Amino acid sequence: MRPAIHELVEDDFLPRDVPDFGLPLDDYGRALDHLVQANVDVIVHSPAGEILLGYRKDVPLRGRFWVFGRRMKPGEQLAGTAERVLEQEIALQVDRDRLALDNVYNVMWGSRTAPPEEAGFQTVITVMRYECTDDDVEAVAAADRTHEWIRWYSPAELRELEAAKSELLHPFLLVILRNAGLY
Repeated sequence: MRPAIHELVEDDFLPRDVPDFGLPLDDYGRALDHLVQANVDVIVHSPAGEILLGYRKDVPLRGRFWVFGRRMKPGEQLAGTAERVLEQEIALQVDRDRLALDNVYNVMWGSRTAPPEEAGFQTVITVMRYECTDDDVEAVAAADRTHEWIRWYSPAELRELEAAKSELLHPFLLVILRNAGLY
């Protein structure tokens, strides 16, 4: 049985256009001190089982590999966030039929971009999977400033990095890939 996404919206909810980052950094830091962030992260994989990872520029994952994800915007559905993430971060047009719910994680990070960086933050991450077509595999490209670069990795390459205790692999990445059955 495939997990279901239940989007519950009251009739009088008014969707609104919200900028990608609508708060000054200091205000955002104060918000992180009092709220739990909601994110959607997407594991992009090929028909051959390779996983697309990005080399991150920002904390808490700076200098490490991660999948693709962002904060949800008010009024946005999970699939809508996933579509926005993949379009903005890797210039991929999503076919919702290939987008699947995977797992939900409550993550407590030790650092953050907003000051004070060492204060960390908490986020609930809904992880989804997206299987690319062979044409998609050739077309994806880093499309924004989130990642220095992106690359496809086979499970064997990731196992080699894990065996070498590479700092490029955050332990949480291995957990989500294993739980998704892709590693």
